[in-house]
Amino acid sequence: MATLGGRLVPIPTGGRRGARPVVATPVVLQRPDAVNLVLRGGHRMERVRVVPLHGSAPERVVHLGHGERAAPLRYDGANRTLALPPAWMGELGLTPDQEVHVRPRDGGQRLRLGPLVGLWVTRAVIRQWTPSLRVLMQEARAAGAIPVVFDLDGIDRRRGRVAGWVERGGKPARAVLPLPDVIYNRATYPNLRRRARARELRRQLIAVDRIPFVNTAAGFPKWETYEALRFFRATRELVPATIRFGDRKTFAGFLRRYPVAFLKADGGSAGGQVLRIQAARGGWRVQGRNQRMQIQQRFGHLDDLHAFLTRLTEDGQWVLQEGIPLPQLEGRPWDVRLEAKKNGQGEWEVPFIFVRWGPPAAVVTNEAQGADIFLLEDFRTRFAGLKVLRDLDAVATRVGRLVAMALEARYGLQGEVGVDFGLDRQGRPKVFEANAKSTHAPVPGQTVPQARWPMQYAVWLAGRAWAGRETGLALPIRSRLTVGGGDEDAAP
Repeated sequence: MATLGGRLVPIPTGGRRGARPVVATPVVLQRPDAVNLVLRGGHRMERVRVVPLHGSAPERVVHLGHGERAAPLRYDGANRTLALPPAWMGELGLTPDQEVHVRPRDGGQRLRLGPLVGLWVTRAVIRQWTPSLRVLMQEARAAGAIPVVFDLDGIDRRRGRVAGWVERGGKPARAVLPLPDVIYNRATYPNLRRRARARELRRQLIAVDRIPFVNTAAGFPKWETYEALRFFRATRELVPATIRFGDRKTFAGFLRRYPVAFLKADGGSAGGQVLRIQAARGGWRVQGRNQRMQIQQRFGHLDDLHAFLTRLTEDGQWVLQEGIPLPQLEGRPWDVRLEAKKNGQGEWEVPFIFVRWGPPAAVVTNEAQGADIFLLEDFRTRFAGLKVLRDLDAVATRVGRLVAMALEARYGLQGEVGVDFGLDRQGRPKVFEANAKSTHAPVPGQTVPQARWPMQYAVWLAGRAWAGRETGLALPIRSRLTVGGGDEDAAP
């Protein structure tokens, strides 16, 4: 098999059954652009410049991701350089003067190199080598990581490796590398079988292989999001009233209380499965979409309305959410999409706040359904003097941090959370839903890519794993490495 210029040796990462979790040890980091990441206990994650190795050099044991091999190299800590064989640099997609991180061990006889960051995407994204993927690769390298791209079919846990792609000369090139230090999962699967397979694989990579994910959760179902936000006092008032759709009596009571309600698929996204139910003269009006089906109906009897919606939703779980009358400008509704992201110190920030300005009769304000997207500062400039916009950045920052922390408490470590919210008639924020895989498409005027945050956070996660500290998983990532042959040969 193709390897890193030599034989790949997988490293088992299974812990003992019943082993006590290691208490998390705080990590003290300098600025994201600092030379070294300093971890308590004297461990150092040093940022160095890679140069081609000319001539001979002593062999050292190099740990890369979940693999290791012996290779000639020359490490110069004083000058922050690492000389590697040119052939190996090519296999890793490294270019001269590219910066990576290392951690010397055993007096320099062993060296951990990386971090190897896996970018899990779909076949279509790889086939097209999309601009967003190229930006991800660029930001991973800028953060001092070694990126490798793969899809669902490229992950081979038994052999401890991924068959994927790196960039060589600005173009995608095949590579077979060890399982990565950290994985950033950007793949979505409409096909239910592939979705179930991806879900189980992700579970095994986290629970068995001890690989931290930038986002532990692949999505936030609407009902679970509602329950999580209702659980905490600080977020309880942020969510509109919500019930599971099904029972006729409960449905009737909800419509009596709220003249406008939204029926949403529990796992839907981009406004593709949202129906607005609105009280109208002599009955109710239903308008919206169920995937490719446009729906516009009127009903005079509640039984007919409930029966119609029951047939429409019989293949999945749906929730009914209180309708919040959105503020309007020039006859068009608007709401807010914020991006909460962890930085290179593992701290939550809200670096992006967008305003979505929907069409006049829009059921939802998603861009996919025709909304115009603005940076908050640009929208504020366009509507200068509008009082509600003055403090919206502070409101959005508070909402983003609270929602991110609540969902992290529910689902485990997250590196980014997209939050959609609107303002009610009293100006109070109401959260409609959250997203674990936000689009990274740039908005006019945006100068910094969203990918910068998750890639810097991925390096931070790898630093904790390298130091052998707890990363928030069910069991610790072990710092001791034992040579083995895969899951079946893992140490007891």
